[in-house]
Amino acid sequence: MYVIGTSGHIDHGKTSLIQSLTGIDCDRLPEEKARQMTIDIGFASMELPGFGIVSVIDVPGHERFIRNMVAGAWGIDLGLLVVAADDGWMPQTEDHFRVLELLAVERIIVVISKIDLSDEDILTEVERQVRERLSGTAYSKADSVRVSSKIGAGIEDLKKIIAENLAKLSQARDADKPFLYIDRVFAPHGHGTVVTGTLKNGILAENDLVYIQPGGREARVKRVESHHSAKEQGRPSQRTALNLSGITADMLKRGSILYKRNFFTESAEIMARIRLLKPDREIKNNQGIEVLIGTAAVKGKIILISDFMKSTSLAARIKFERTWYCYPGQPFVITSPGGFRIVGGGTVLFPGYDKIYGQQATAALSLFRSYSAEELIAFIVSVRRWLKKYDLAAMLPQSDDAVDAMLISMEVRNVIRIIGDYVAMPDTFDGAMQIISQTVKNHLGPNIKEISDYAGVDIEICRLMIPVIQKSLPVIEKEGRLFWENGSDGQSLSKEKQHVMDMALQNSGRGFEIEKIQNETIKRDARELIRLKHLVSLDGNIVFHKKIYEELTNSIMRLFDGRDKISISDAKEATGLSRKYLIPLLNRIERDGLIKRLGDFRVKV
Repeated sequence: MYVIGTSGHIDHGKTSLIQSLTGIDCDRLPEEKARQMTIDIGFASMELPGFGIVSVIDVPGHERFIRNMVAGAWGIDLGLLVVAADDGWMPQTEDHFRVLELLAVERIIVVISKIDLSDEDILTEVERQVRERLSGTAYSKADSVRVSSKIGAGIEDLKKIIAENLAKLSQARDADKPFLYIDRVFAPHGHGTVVTGTLKNGILAENDLVYIQPGGREARVKRVESHHSAKEQGRPSQRTALNLSGITADMLKRGSILYKRNFFTESAEIMARIRLLKPDREIKNNQGIEVLIGTAAVKGKIILISDFMKSTSLAARIKFERTWYCYPGQPFVITSPGGFRIVGGGTVLFPGYDKIYGQQATAALSLFRSYSAEELIAFIVSVRRWLKKYDLAAMLPQSDDAVDAMLISMEVRNVIRIIGDYVAMPDTFDGAMQIISQTVKNHLGPNIKEISDYAGVDIEICRLMIPVIQKSLPVIEKEGRLFWENGSDGQSLSKEKQHVMDMALQNSGRGFEIEKIQNETIKRDARELIRLKHLVSLDGNIVFHKKIYEELTNSIMRLFDGRDKISISDAKEATGLSRKYLIPLLNRIERDGLIKRLGDFRVKV
C-alpha cells in the first residue's frame, strides 16, 4: 500500500485536483464549504492498476494551518507539489516543499495546475521557475505534469505518472514494530472507539494488543478497516482505521501514538540535527519553538550547541514543555510558537537526553557525515559507552535482524566492538581493557567484583573482558582471583607488599597490629595480603605471617599427642606467647576447625 499527499500554496487547486483524481471532495467540514478553503486534512482513495487502492491525503495550504499540513504530510510516500500556473511559486509553495524535504518524503511529482488560465509562455516560465527551485535538492529530477481540474486536462497523464513513481518507491518497511500516529478519533454509536492514521513499520491485526502514548494505556484491536473496507490486517503505509476496545475516545486525540511494540523513548529533552528553512532566518538560544512530530505538536525551547552551528544546519538540544516520545532518526518540523511560521526542521539524534551525557554527546557529534542509520547507532553507542544489543534494538525502528546486520557490518569495519551482549566504541573498549589490566597488575589477586570496584567498570563488562585480556597479557586466574604473571605464588609481589611480608616474618609471634599502622598504603597492602592468605589475621587486628601461623598451629596440635585436652598454660609453654597473642591464636585455630573450647580447656576436633 502507498499514501499520496498534496502540498502547495493556498488556492492552487489541491482539493480540486484530488476530486478529479478520485471523485471525492475532501473538504468535509461546513466551515471549509462556506469559506471554500481547506482547513483540516482530508482523505480519499483511488484504484490504480497494478497497485490496487491507493490512499490520498489533502492538506491545507494556508499558513495558519501549518500544524494540520504537517499532520497530513508526515506519513506520505509520494508528494504532489501543486503549483498554480496563474500564480507560480509562492511562499507556502516554498514552505510546503521544504516540509516534504524535512520529512524525507521519498519522491514528489510537480503538478502545474490551472493550465486553462495560462498560455504556453507563462506555463514555460512557471516550469522554469519550479526547476530552478528544485535544483540542488533530492527532487531535482522530479517528474512534472500539466493539469486542469476544471476541464479535466492532464488528469489521466497524472495517474500514469503517479503509477510510474509508485513503482520506483522503496518497499514499505515491515520491521514487526507497527505504529500509527492518530489523526482522527471517533466514537460511533454502538461501535466503541475508532481511530485513524497511516500505519507504518509493521502489521496490525484483529485481536492485537496495542498501547498508546502519552498515558501508557492499553487497548485491543477489534476490527481493522481501510477506506471503509474491512481488512484481515492493516499493512505498512496504509490508511488504517482501528476499532479499539478497552479505551474510550476521550482518552485519545490527534498526536497520540499507537504501537504494538514500543521503541519510542520517553523524552523530556532530545539532541537533534536542526536544519533552518532559510539561511537568513536566525535562531536564538532558548528560543521558544513548536515541534511538529508525527501528527503531534509539542511546545519547547531550543538550546544551541555553539561549536556545531552552521548557516543552515546545526546541532541543538530541544527541551519539551511536556514529556514526549520519539526515536533516533525521526524527522520533525519546527515552527514558531502557535504554529504560524515554519522555522525549519530536523532529525532526532538522541532521545531521552540528560545532562550526564553532555560532554560525551557533544564530542560524538563529529561521527556524523551523512546521518545514516549506522552513524546514528555509532553516535548512540558512543554517548551511552556500553549498551546491550537488545537495548539498542529496542530503541530503534528497524527490525532486530536489521540492527544485528548493521552491527555485524560495523564491527567488521572496526566502527564498533561487540563483546558478549554488549556494544561499545573501539576507544571505550580499549580504555576498559587498559584499566582492567592495570587494576589486576596493581592489586594482588583481586576477584571480579573487586576489579569492578577498583576500575569503575561494570562487573559484567569485567567478566567479559578478562578472557580477552588473557589472550594477550600475562593474567592468570586461580580460585576466582586474577594475578599478573606469577603473583599467585608470592614470588612477584611488589616491593611494598614484600616489605609488609618481611615485617610480619621478622616480628614472628608478635606479628603486627593493623590498627597501629599509620601509613594507609601499608595498611591497604596488609589487607590485600590477608585476603590472599599470605598473611593470617587472628582477630581482625593482630596479623601473623602465614609461615609463623602454621608453625605455631603445629606446635599447638602436637600437644594433643598422648592427651585429650590442653590448657592455656600448656599452649603458652609450647609457643612462648603472652596471653595477648595466645588467646587470639587459639580462637583463630578454633575458627579453622582444628580445636574446640570446652570450659577452660581446648580439645581436638
